[in-house]
Amino acid sequence: MEQRNIPITAVDQFDFLEHRREQEQKHFDQVSGNKPLDSILTIEINTTELCNRTCVFCPRHDPAVFPNRNLHLTIKGAETIAEELADNGYQGKISFSGFGENLLNPNFAEIVKVFHIELPQATLECNTNGDKLDVEYLKKLFRSGLDQLYINLYDGPEQMEHFDTMLSEARIREDQYKFRMHWGDFEKHGLILNNRSGVIDWIGVEDDTIENLKGKPCHYPFYKMFVDWNGDVLFCSNDWGREHVVGNLLTMSLHDVWFSKPMTKIRKKLMKGDRSQSPCNKCSVDGSLFGKPSFDIVRKYYENSNNRK
Repeated sequence: MEQRNIPITAVDQFDFLEHRREQEQKHFDQVSGNKPLDSILTIEINTTELCNRTCVFCPRHDPAVFPNRNLHLTIKGAETIAEELADNGYQGKISFSGFGENLLNPNFAEIVKVFHIELPQATLECNTNGDKLDVEYLKKLFRSGLDQLYINLYDGPEQMEHFDTMLSEARIREDQYKFRMHWGDFEKHGLILNNRSGVIDWIGVEDDTIENLKGKPCHYPFYKMFVDWNGDVLFCSNDWGREHVVGNLLTMSLHDVWFSKPMTKIRKKLMKGDRSQSPCNKCSVDGSLFGKPSFDIVRKYYENSNNRK
């Protein structure tokens, strides 16, 4: 594959990490950084428990490990979550990603619209394999308020031409989408494989990779909130085994979830580099590539004697 055939909208994982760092900087340029909830850089939302693919680096590769389930975030659920975020003045990023394929939620475009109406200052992103996309659906998504579309390419470079044509016909600007190269040689495309907090064991993650992370703080639970299809909030977006539910955004306030006792207990271990708690003790994710400003905000919040739990 020649580099000249790859459009500027195509990024490998290293490029994507830089893109995330730029978004992080933009976030902290917009907020004071003095409020505890300013630490939430991203709210990742799992809108469905369905996926039409079984990628080798995903737990869904083995249905016995992670089966498809016909479960979805509802419009009503989206309204409740979006209203709670709006009440707290959230201006960060809403990432529709999670454990499934967003476009398999029958109400996905309507859910995007709900968040756009309630959170006009937030950035709305969607990750998709693109299999269900067509010109009209693309138009509908962006008319609903989607800001950024990430299309993960699993089959090969020929997918770029297919999607470029579709996106052009839908009049989607080049700054509104990115292709993420996930086919073939993972190392060539900078795809950083991880074992999904130990849920999968077939991708060749070495034990010493996990061993070498001991003593190293992890920033994930300090900057990203993961909301499941039913409103449950997991302590980490890498917790595919759903071992730690720290609250629920359908029934609790944003602050009470983000600083819940279970979340605080886990964070205080990770602040010291203590990864002994499951699933952290099985996870191969570094967790320190970005998120340090959020880490510092939360740490400062805990250092205040009135907030110690």
